[in-house]
Amino acid sequence: MRDKLSRTQGVPELKITDQGGFLQHRAASSNVSVLVVDDEDEERGYRVGNGDVWSLDLWAPFRAT
Repeated sequence: MRDKLSRTQGVPELKITDQGGFLQHRAASSNVSVLVVDDEDEERGYRVGNGDVWSLDLWAPFRAT
């Protein structure tokens, strides 16, 4: 899925970094990042599992006062 998304015209480039049990997918050009669970031992159920979205972060391109 990520490979197909990266070939889609107009989609911002994603930088992926390891965040200790999570992968951060960051699109700096759109000021958005997503943390995804990266633990193959975690199964879906009452808790989030491997590959589930943990959080979505939006930030301003400038410092808000």
